[in-house]
Amino acid sequence: MKRIFCALLALCLLLMAALPALALTGEEALGLTTATEAGEDGARYPTLRLGSKDGDDAGAYVVLLQNRLAELGYLNGGADGSFGQATESALISFQETNQITPTGIADSMTQSVLFADTAKRAESRNVANNEVLRVQQALGRWGFMTGTPDGLDGDNTRVGVAKFKSYISTDPRYAAYATPTPEPSATLAPGEQPLAVDVPLSSGITVNGFDGEITDEVRNFVDGVYSFQVYRSTVQKGNDGEEVWRVQRRLQQLNYLYKPDGNFGSLTELALKYFQAKSGLQQTGIADEATQLKLFSPDALQSEEYVFPYKIGCSISKQRVYIYGWDGSGYNLDVGSCKCSTGKPGYDTPKGTYQSGGKCTSGMWYYFKDYGSYAKYATRIVGGVLFHSVLFGNHKGSKPTSSSVRALGSRASHGCVRLPVENAKWIFENCPEGTTIVIY
Repeated sequence: MKRIFCALLALCLLLMAALPALALTGEEALGLTTATEAGEDGARYPTLRLGSKDGDDAGAYVVLLQNRLAELGYLNGGADGSFGQATESALISFQETNQITPTGIADSMTQSVLFADTAKRAESRNVANNEVLRVQQALGRWGFMTGTPDGLDGDNTRVGVAKFKSYISTDPRYAAYATPTPEPSATLAPGEQPLAVDVPLSSGITVNGFDGEITDEVRNFVDGVYSFQVYRSTVQKGNDGEEVWRVQRRLQQLNYLYKPDGNFGSLTELALKYFQAKSGLQQTGIADEATQLKLFSPDALQSEEYVFPYKIGCSISKQRVYIYGWDGSGYNLDVGSCKCSTGKPGYDTPKGTYQSGGKCTSGMWYYFKDYGSYAKYATRIVGGVLFHSVLFGNHKGSKPTSSSVRALGSRASHGCVRLPVENAKWIFENCPEGTTIVIY
């Protein structure tokens, strides 16, 4: 009987080995694709569409797609690993330019053309010097808007216009020609509140009761009929409020500061000192009148990159991460380096320059539910691509898995960058959201 059982078991195992694999691939399990097909170049691409999203430590397919669309001039802004409407619109434009049926879906054929050297670049847009563009340029220069002027009257423009109207309404210097303060609107009972979807966002934007319509008063300021005085008060570390917002927005537009928050902290001070250095001013880190006159001028100097205490480099060929420190004029301080593990073939860590998404968790543990493993000190690079420690079998383990430790110095992850525990912790604690990361 025992011999018969062993023979049957062996036969079952043999038959199972001969059957085709039915398990989902990592990308299919994450909803990235309905199929992974070979393109015209022989490479295999997962099908990506609106709603596709890179999963943590499971490849960077959307990021790679977005990077390529941006490189060819179809997509503005950086990659984020989420296939949204902007990515869909950019992909449709690419397909139209390259004589592909404009579906907005990145199938294997579309991606094989996209990643080929023969892919056609986007035709340069000729933005007319229209009224909206002039308003965007002026309000951006004065610290009421962020982003690149594009001549389109969208929500960002309307918010900027509303902020400007609200701002001048509080300044007695403009009392003679500022838009009158609107009457407070009646408050509806809870059951009478209209649904947000009932009103288009652009038509309902207000700031302190002021709307985003470009009025004659706004045009007169933009065209110089009324003089806008850029300096109202000095701000410095520890201050908050609208003057801080204006300084921060302008620093962001000029590429010094990554993210305005209305609070004048250490990062704002660091960015402002660099602006002062480039502008021939004393590096006080205080936005006094002389500094603001330079900052809000049409000739204000751009920064080469955002200013942070540190910058991170990751070499795929060397499987090593490098930390560079800011010295007041650039990232010229060699802080240190360590071994890492980037994505294995098929799960390549995407090359490019990214602004860190910051800490992924408030505590030290991070769980990869699709792989049943843990890591410590996860910091988001872009999309589902993270810096994190070597792997642990459970969150109570005092020692990482020996295989992930041995793999340091070689490509072993599903797209993330694995690090020794102490180095992952250092990045987690010292490199805030926005820190520049270059993967090459």
